[in-house]
Amino acid sequence: MAEDIVFKDLNDWIENSKMPNGKRKVLLAAIKLFSKQGYDGTSTAEIATESGMSQATIFKYFKTKDILLKSIITPVIKNLLPEYGSKFIKEISEHSSTLEQMVHFIVRDRFDFLVSNKNVVMIIISELMVNSDVKELGLKFITEKKNDFVNVVWSAMKNTGELRDDIDLLFVLRTIASQLVFYFIQTQKLLTDTSSDQIDSELSKIEQAIIRAISK
Repeated sequence: MAEDIVFKDLNDWIENSKMPNGKRKVLLAAIKLFSKQGYDGTSTAEIATESGMSQATIFKYFKTKDILLKSIITPVIKNLLPEYGSKFIKEISEHSSTLEQMVHFIVRDRFDFLVSNKNVVMIIISELMVNSDVKELGLKFITEKKNDFVNVVWSAMKNTGELRDDIDLLFVLRTIASQLVFYFIQTQKLLTDTSSDQIDSELSKIEQAIIRAISK
């Protein structure tokens, strides 16, 4: 179901994907309810009520609730590591000549993506803990993207000569991801009144923490 397109956020993907209007309504209703109540806490009857569609219509487009969940999270997972050859890779390879510039771009670009897709990202985070299929889906896409990331971003980082000699790609990815995901949850779930100036300041601190962890 997830077309191979690059999108700003999930709503952009839904709007630009060719699908019947009823299917679109079901997706939007499921996103809203899953993000508020959790996947297990939401019934197809509730999705039907929220979407204005019948349960028969839901199962016409999505044979199971699990397939509906995967249809929501697949395009977001695929774009967490953006389509290579896209603006993300072009900018990081052409306009980031130092390790600090690369980290700054990655942190800001991916944080914006997480926030733009916050409802679905929250669903993904919660399901990764308990749903082996979602975990497998995430690992599959990361594996598929790994070579492109190595060839472009990782190579560019190493070419700066600023990386520590005793670290590898996975260490860098874990360092960036753990900082970003934790702060994303903090601002979007725990401290939702955080101002844009506070976020900017904290992201700068995160960038510096990452630089200290991975640079010589």
